Parts: sequence; C-alpha cells; structure tokens
Amino acid sequence: MNDNLDIHISKWISWIQNEKRLSSHTVISYSSDLKSFFYFLKSHLNKEIKYEILSKIDEDDLLGWFYNRLNNGTSHRSNARALSSLKSFITFLIKKKVIKGSKILQIKGPKFLQSLPRPLSKRQIMQIINEIKSEKIKWIMMRNLSIIIMMWGYGLRISEVLNIRLKDTSNDEIRIIGKGNKLRIIPVALEVISFLKKMTDECPYSFDFDSFIFIGKKGGKLKPEIIQRKIRDIRKKFILPENATPHSLRHTFATELLMNFVDLRSIQELLGHTSLSTTQKYTSVNSDHLRKVLEENHPLSK
Repeated sequence: MNDNLDIHISKWISWIQNEKRLSSHTVISYSSDLKSFFYFLKSHLNKEIKYEILSKIDEDDLLGWFYNRLNNGTSHRSNARALSSLKSFITFLIKKKVIKGSKILQIKGPKFLQSLPRPLSKRQIMQIINEIKSEKIKWIMMRNLSIIIMMWGYGLRISEVLNIRLKDTSNDEIRIIGKGNKLRIIPVALEVISFLKKMTDECPYSFDFDSFIFIGKKGGKLKPEIIQRKIRDIRKKFILPENATPHSLRHTFATELLMNFVDLRSIQELLGHTSLSTTQKYTSVNSDHLRKVLEENHPLSK
C-alpha cells in the first residue's frame, strides 16, 4: 500500500470518528475490515494498491474477498458490515476528490454473501493439473502439484498448506495448524507422503526438521500469491470460470465428500471448521445433486 493511501486511511478513520461520530467499537471494526480488504486485494492482484484500482473494483472482485472471509469462519453479518466499511472509505475518497467514483457504491446490498460455494468440475481440475505438470523446472512442478493435491485432495486452506513443516509430516498423516492455531491431524495416502519426500529431495535447498517444505525460488517460505497468480494465469489461459481459485479447490473437496454421503461432522473435522454451521453451507450444493439424482432415477420421473 502506498504512502498516500495510508494517509487517506488515517484521515478516513478520523472522519468516521469525529464527523460521522461512529462508536469506538465500530471504528475499530471498520478499520479492521479495510485492512483485511487491502491485504486480500494486494495478494489477489499481486500488485501495489493504487487509487485507480479502487475506482475499477466491481462485484466480481469483492466476491473473492467475501468467499475468503467466509472460508475463515466470518459470518454473513460481518461481511455485510465489511461492505459498509468499504463503501464508507470509497465515499470519503470521492468526497475528498481523490477518485471520481466507484462501482462499489452501486451495490445495493451484499446479495452475493449468500451465494453457495461453487465446486470445479473434474475436467476443470484436470486442466489445472495438466498445466502445472508442464512446468519445466522439476522441483517447482512437484511443489505446485503437491500444493494443488493438498487443497483439492484434502481440503486444506492455502495458508495451511504453506505452513506445513517437515516435522509435521509422518508416514501416513500430516499435522495441520489451522485458524486460531487449532491443530488437526489429516490422514494422507502413502503415495502423497512419498511424493512430498521426492519433492524435497529434488529441491536445490536443504531442509531441517523445522523447515517449511514449500519454498520459493530464492529459498524462503513460499508466498500464497505465487500460487494464486499461477491459478489465475491458468484460469485466463483456458477461460475457466471466475470461481477457479485456490479456495474453489477446497470447496470442491467438501462437495465431493457430501456427494458421496460423508457425514457433515466428519467433513467439519477435515476442513477444520470450528462451527458446524460453517460446514452446512455445502449442504445446499449436495441437495442440488440429490435432486438431480431423483429426477433422473425416480420411478415417477419415467
């Protein structure tokens, strides 16, 4: 975030505090929302946030942010407040003639907050995997493929995957540190564990017991925006839908389990959701599948 934007954020906080007279609690919440948005947007676009970008943000851009927050346990109510926070800041920038306008202000309500997770098809998953396999540097190909497998095959958040250390892996399971430092143990196929070992062996850098296993070209811990940008490039190349993101791989995992009649409590444990209500948003996706099965196979439909 550039210095001028930081200055206007400070002035905006003062404005909502002194002129709009919002409560101290609301000011803290609004500020936190804005910080969350800019952090997401910088990773999403992989560039510094400038004023012209704020003018062009639309509903599609916001959707990824809200899915991200929902994925981390944020409620729909909090997301509705977050939209108000962002609108307030945009209004302030327009008032100060920093920008001329924004499509965000045209959004009458967060109608997309109730949108269901949208899983990817098997064909779309294979397009992503095959493109990743085309990477010429072997250890980077193995690294990226491993990350996709962990998100799609085991439902991990991208942050959880990138936080895996060598000491977290064993012969048939991986220790995952999730949201709020909550620990969960994920059973993993022996083939996957073996592939991770081959990946670290192929890597030009050495690992000790405490090392992160997913690292960048310069040897440091891999940043999530590298994978986000990779999938975004694949999405553009194959004209995949906007929901083709790292988060959608996790959605696909959960939906596949539901479609195979895995119970909701087990899925909650695998995803690391604190509340069952967070997991329950997938049930509507499964209901659509069951409805289709009945329509195609029920005797009365013949």
